[in-house]
Amino acid sequence: MSELTYRARSREDVWDYLPEFASEQLPRYTSYPPANRFSADVDGAAASAARARLPVGAAISLYLHIPFCQKLCWYCGCHTSVPTVADPIDTYIEALKAEIALVASDLPSGARVTRIHFGGGSPDILSPQQVDQLFAAIRAHFDLSPLADIAVELDPRGISPGLIQAFASAGLTRASLGVQVLNADVQKRINRIQPKSVIENAIRMLRQAGVESINIDMMYGLPGQTLADVVETALFASTQDADRIAVFGYAHVPWMKKYQKAFNLEDLPTGEARFRQAEVAARTLTSAGYVAVGFDHFAAPGDSLSTAERNGQLHRNFQGYTDDDCDALIGLGASAISSLPELFYQNTPDTAAYRSSLGAGRSPVVRGLKPTREDISIAQLIERVLCDFEVKLDTAMKDAVYPKLAPLIQAGLVGLHGNTLTVSARGRPYSRNVAACFDPGFAPKPGTHSLAI
Repeated sequence: MSELTYRARSREDVWDYLPEFASEQLPRYTSYPPANRFSADVDGAAASAARARLPVGAAISLYLHIPFCQKLCWYCGCHTSVPTVADPIDTYIEALKAEIALVASDLPSGARVTRIHFGGGSPDILSPQQVDQLFAAIRAHFDLSPLADIAVELDPRGISPGLIQAFASAGLTRASLGVQVLNADVQKRINRIQPKSVIENAIRMLRQAGVESINIDMMYGLPGQTLADVVETALFASTQDADRIAVFGYAHVPWMKKYQKAFNLEDLPTGEARFRQAEVAARTLTSAGYVAVGFDHFAAPGDSLSTAERNGQLHRNFQGYTDDDCDALIGLGASAISSLPELFYQNTPDTAAYRSSLGAGRSPVVRGLKPTREDISIAQLIERVLCDFEVKLDTAMKDAVYPKLAPLIQAGLVGLHGNTLTVSARGRPYSRNVAACFDPGFAPKPGTHSLAI
């Protein structure tokens, strides 16, 4: 990727609101093929065999899913719940440790864990002792690189000095904090009361414990949220010396997440109001010196994510944009998804079934997909579109997707010069629309995906 192309992509441009594209419901394409194509044809035996066929010395990324929160936020679309007597955390941790041992036993010689990511739910619900137990299990069963990047997603409200020290002692290098919005009225509407002082204190404790890299997540499109609210949150994030800031649009999917029915539809920013919130977040962060990475991430100029973007080495996985170039991403925990070169697979989302399977020594894998050569080719094209905003097509692919691309080309969002497709500066917010053109299985259907913007 040339420096000229990089500068052109990084300059600030006015966003054009095109409702026919902005209001389209689209997959997020954190992976391809998408999980809705998974089937029960893939089971634990298939997953075990695929892990055993990884190359000798493979670089492994681990994702540990903690599907519990102390309190549910009503905007959330994650697989999570509040723990109960019938669904406790301690027995879940025992099952997770059993899965760690089960998965590690399949890996080839020399396989080394280079990254670990704790997500949820909210991993701050763990006790310091449970954190210690999980890392002890990881170190006992995997070859963990001394330079491993270890990250955790945290709710600032649940952080304690003991928890931070437990993660820091285990080698934590990065923490992602869910800030979302600062306006107290919007926080009340989404059931997430979180004063600014709580967030600032969490960041202070993390830095004092030696955790140098801080990520901040913020949102737009929340009930009652205004442009001023988005600017306030973006400015706050930029003054916290955060290395990365992710800007996510609220996905209203009450057919999937029943608690979202608590929102009044008339309170949700829609149409151009929602679009302008995404725009003002991007403009505020780039004005503060952050580099736009992909369509919803922003990184400090010296961060490894902005370096990967500049060098054409950016990737995309289930956690979003990343500089991780691992050979395999292995998910551990209920509902966790794994991505191996020749197989995608997912664990049961039912925490009781997850415990039961591992308690009996069985794999918790319940579905998956073996990608075809065409799937792999399409996945690479979609990733490059979303990461580089430029991709070279062979003639057959260009001819196949041109009818879908034509409206985007006519709108000036995409350019096609020979066999090179380029997403224009004004088309960058619509990059998911472009990616969908390459997905032969995608068909617009109301009530299935989040809005493009």
